Amino acid sequence: MNNAASQRRRVFIKKAFQARFMAGVVGLILLSSLSSALLIYWITGGDLLAQSQSAHASIVTAWERLGLSILLGNLVAVLVAGAAGVASTLYASHKIAGPLYRFETLCQEVGDGNLDPVTRLREDDQLQELAEAFSSMVTKLRERRERQAGLLVRLDQHLDVLRSCDNLNPQQRKSLEELSQVLAELNADGPNHA
Repeated sequence: MNNAASQRRRVFIKKAFQARFMAGVVGLILLSSLSSALLIYWITGGDLLAQSQSAHASIVTAWERLGLSILLGNLVAVLVAGAAGVASTLYASHKIAGPLYRFETLCQEVGDGNLDPVTRLREDDQLQELAEAFSSMVTKLRERRERQAGLLVRLDQHLDVLRSCDNLNPQQRKSLEELSQVLAELNADGPNHA
């Protein structure tokens, strides 16, 4: 499925969904870097305080360099991990946001009466089971619409036979006319109307 029709055309499909997804990943990266910095600070701080009585001046200088190293190291790690996290999250969210967008358009089509849309997703997209269930639902709706159309045709034929009868009393003619109007409404709103 590497043809032009199946390639991704837009980076952001469902912007709000993908932004929340990426914010969560970046938040986890920031939290892990903060935890890492605090852990390094705690581990090295104990060693520095233990040696403080013998070489106070050199410890202060070493502590300043070590603190700057920790800060710069974590900043680089956050930037690299953040870029990798955003890229992988964007890729992963595409596999969810793309199918969600497709289902929104399919639901709109079915709601408008088009029971012929094809539910097809890319092979690596998520929600394949939902696509199969949606396709099955649309097939059942289409079959029901076709069966109802056939029943409406048969009903119209029976009404034509009754209309041709000469021995109907006024009440029967009125009922026949009302049935004809109901049938006309069903044909206008029903399965033949898309």
